[in-house]
Amino acid sequence: MTTDAEGPGEVQRATDLCLRLLAMRARSRQELRLALQRKGFSEEVQAQALEKLQGYGYLDDKRFAQDRAASLLSRGRLGPHAVLQRLQAHGVEAEVAGEALSSAVGAVAFDALATARQVLEGRGLLGRPLAPRERARAGRLLHSRGFSEEVIRQLLGDPSLDPSGLDD
Repeated sequence: MTTDAEGPGEVQRATDLCLRLLAMRARSRQELRLALQRKGFSEEVQAQALEKLQGYGYLDDKRFAQDRAASLLSRGRLGPHAVLQRLQAHGVEAEVAGEALSSAVGAVAFDALATARQVLEGRGLLGRPLAPRERARAGRLLHSRGFSEEVIRQLLGDPSLDPSGLDD
């Protein structure tokens, strides 16, 4: 037996809420599920509403991850590791996130070295000799933005990532 809290009207309310959220920006299945939980919808209503959206073609984590990865990479502020973390934070499964990242790297012709160089230029940390403390700061910046150790090494040599730097 279906209660009022799980009837067709409740499923429609949940679906409408999701559609309003999707109208603002693309979202993952997990993001929508969390929004429905916060509004107090039962698990059964959540599942039915999300299935409806998937049937309409509005809910596709694979497409969401590919679009989001391409968008983040093309902005030129983040490296691959940071993009992967952001996708997983949106609730995208690790395997789907990895595939989306690989696809996006090719789609936007992402060059990690050039992007890392651009990040450093924006902070005034490129094109001049760096003191050991600045070198460490630059290394930490690139690491926090998701660039690999190899990219950091190519740009900065072998920076110490010790927060105190070497010139204390």
